[in-house]
Amino acid sequence: MTRVPAISLPDNMLETMIDTLASQAYCVIDDFLPDDLTAALRAIALERQQQGRMHQAGTGQSAITNLNIRGDQIAWLENDDAHPAIQHYLALLQEVQQATNRHLMMGLAQFETHFAIYPAGSGGYATHIDQFRNHREQPTPGARTLTSIIYLNDHWPEEAGGALRLYLDEHDQTPAAEARHLDIAPLGGRLVLFLAARFWHEVLPARLPRVSVTGWFKTR
Repeated sequence: MTRVPAISLPDNMLETMIDTLASQAYCVIDDFLPDDLTAALRAIALERQQQGRMHQAGTGQSAITNLNIRGDQIAWLENDDAHPAIQHYLALLQEVQQATNRHLMMGLAQFETHFAIYPAGSGGYATHIDQFRNHREQPTPGARTLTSIIYLNDHWPEEAGGALRLYLDEHDQTPAAEARHLDIAPLGGRLVLFLAARFWHEVLPARLPRVSVTGWFKTR
């Protein structure tokens, strides 16, 4: 495996992340990734798409493909991927896991992650929640607990769309379109973290190819 230099997140960034998660159960951290790492990961994602190594994403536990619901193409990442940029990314997310476990006692033990590309003009991703209903109703070992999204886009203009719409109030069912929400633009290097069982969210249609790396921290 390619040797990866030790990297560390700034203490003030970790403190902001922990304090914000503790107070509102989600956070948005700009410049989480340096520009060179953002560009390297974007290049890997686009290369894998060109090589045909991505597949159309599905929904639900049966992973049913429906472009009217979800329009992204994905490629899962493995912990033993030797590419230095991927190892840098995984190391940073390991720091996030350690910090949230230490300060918020979340019991996070596993991390799964994939690249996601929404082609220009795709329909986005309809409103959904990241933890399956049976896991929400009864806590389950291995359930997705904390969602992580890092955007890899370059010079994303506001008119390109593609925002993450995060519904801020708790809802037992899919919230109405007019429910209170926050739209988060997919700016390169930006990290979004939120509790997987708490927040309904959707991806709005984009006019440009929209690239990200998404992951889920799972409980023991």
